[in-house]
Amino acid sequence: MPKTITYDKEKVLNQAMIQFWKAGYEATSVQDLVEVTGINRASIYNSFGDKKGLFLAAVDHYLKQANAKRVGALEQDGSAIEAIQSYLEDVVAFSFSEGRKLGCLITNSLVEVSPLDIEIGAHIKPVLDKVEDDFYQALLRAQKQGEIRPGADLRALARFLTGQVQGLRVLARADSNEGRMRDMVIVAMNAIKVS
Repeated sequence: MPKTITYDKEKVLNQAMIQFWKAGYEATSVQDLVEVTGINRASIYNSFGDKKGLFLAAVDHYLKQANAKRVGALEQDGSAIEAIQSYLEDVVAFSFSEGRKLGCLITNSLVEVSPLDIEIGAHIKPVLDKVEDDFYQALLRAQKQGEIRPGADLRALARFLTGQVQGLRVLARADSNEGRMRDMVIVAMNAIKVS
């Protein structure tokens, strides 16, 4: 008979997500995860297989939250350019809210773990493709609305914006100042607008 889960899985994933986000994958031990989640090692191993399994589940938990927010922001009614700018400004605002300055769990993990672990890299790298596709769809709308010149390479612009978001998140983690990051948003928006 399978064992019954006696803990709140969402709470465990949220606590593990925060731990990995703050300390990184390599610096987080299984004991750290036991302490922050309140479940024992056996429960971690039975439910997630190992530290990597819990990390991947925590990444998926993070993505579920982040994707809904990003897609919602980029699909706003009205001006697509304003939606893109609002999204970038939200990245900056989030980076300096609640004392976070944590950057982005995905960006941090791409830099820290992805080059060293093929499985984690394969799990995380498609996230950038999704971000790029979301920007591409918003840029397509912007072009139809006359906010971007007709001949613009929308795929290249989507990649540029994806890189800008990653850069903003790395700077947030590196303790950059908010004004510098807001300047990056202004320059990015000037680079993609018609006028």
